[in-house]
Amino acid sequence: MKKIKGYIYIAVGIILIVLAAVIVKNNFDDNAKAGAASDEMLEGVIEQMPTAVLPANESGPMPVVNLGGRSFVGTVEIPSLGLLLPIQDEWSSDNAKVAVCRYKGSAYDNDLIVCGHNYVEHFGRLPELEMGAQVIVTDMNGMSFYYEVSNIETLGAYDVNEMESGQWDFTMFTCTIGGANRVTIRCESTGQASEIGQEPDVIKAARESKHIRKKP
Repeated sequence: MKKIKGYIYIAVGIILIVLAAVIVKNNFDDNAKAGAASDEMLEGVIEQMPTAVLPANESGPMPVVNLGGRSFVGTVEIPSLGLLLPIQDEWSSDNAKVAVCRYKGSAYDNDLIVCGHNYVEHFGRLPELEMGAQVIVTDMNGMSFYYEVSNIETLGAYDVNEMESGQWDFTMFTCTIGGANRVTIRCESTGQASEIGQEPDVIKAARESKHIRKKP
């Protein structure tokens, strides 16, 4: 009887190990797919930007471009994490699988909020950010707005009012593992922006970024 129980425990242990391996593989596969999709969209977004920076609006919605049936308002770059990502105009479960999304607000009104899944190639490394880290948002006119991380907090998954509160110029957030909470990065504007008529800063960043993969 003891031997039978021992065999059962061994069998259960093997099954759990196999299930864990399958879950890990699926996570790696999902991350790879998300990264590849974001790379492809980023290249298309960069191609639709002007070769010289155009004046930005003083307020209101950001310009939108369409790409592959999806809409984009620009890019977000986090140099310390090696990330350069396209920003979709609207959040949806489907959209978030391929790129980060505008949750609400506008860079022109200093209240832009961007969200993304915790894929490593999207916003999964946000918890690694440190105070003072640089973040750059570029609109579809090629105008870049520079920010610094000024607050890092964890909010509940349903703390909508808390997420939208405060006078933060730019906010990014993603879910924690398990989805119970939201890692929230608050940023303040440095006042720096691209010079009108110059090549968009993001074009140089894209050339140097590992996210624009070289074609054979």
